[in-house]
Amino acid sequence: MTGQTRVILMFIHAGGAGKTSTTRDLGAELARRGKRVLLIDLDPQANLTTWLGVYDAEPAQTVQGALMDYAPLPEPLRVHGMDLIPSHLSLARTERILGGLTNSEGRLQLAIDALREGDRYDYILLDCPPSLGRITSNAANSADWVVVPIQAALKGLNALDGVQETITEHSRTNRGLKVAMYLVTQMNNTRVAHEMMDAFREILGDRLAGPMTSRPAVYGKAQTEGRPIGTDRADADALREIAAATDTLLQRVGDQA
Repeated sequence: MTGQTRVILMFIHAGGAGKTSTTRDLGAELARRGKRVLLIDLDPQANLTTWLGVYDAEPAQTVQGALMDYAPLPEPLRVHGMDLIPSHLSLARTERILGGLTNSEGRLQLAIDALREGDRYDYILLDCPPSLGRITSNAANSADWVVVPIQAALKGLNALDGVQETITEHSRTNRGLKVAMYLVTQMNNTRVAHEMMDAFREILGDRLAGPMTSRPAVYGKAQTEGRPIGTDRADADALREIAAATDTLLQRVGDQA
């Protein structure tokens, strides 16, 4: 099936919100539903790469060429029913060099647009660093939609203003950029977490999705085994939450096929 390619930026500038595991698991659920999915790991920490079982990626397999030399994106790896362009620590150096290059925040967009024209994917998910640097800006200028994973904790509430300001700024140069959803993560049964949920509902209204329950054993095991949630019997409850978040995402981006 061919059609529109939707490019989704997974963004939160604070660490610990589950951004990378959300990227992995939403991608895997989309693939289970028959969508053609590409994940692009833009974080030099390469957590998405290793959490999908890839431990030996080389710089040439990353977006480095696209960012440095306007090269096409490399041929992706095939992992767990998805395609993956992995990351490597060398992207930290690329981030520093970009500051001295012309069009330093628009280079990835050219490579992403080439994929759109090829109609190879239904969804491209961009896992950017938890920072506001030029790699993140490249991702924001390439995307159609933003998914913001946000912790059910005071840290998440405190991050909200910065997230919204950053998205507004990127929307000035990428006028088509829209928020698909704020997905609450790390939910537990504490008073503080429930208070944060109430605050998020008041601030975000129908842009809110989730929550995703904190399940350290389930998510930790998946990371250790280099796989998405959904391939272990103990994953059932987490997988139901992922499926519900995916339902919301599809609705928000207008994909009811």
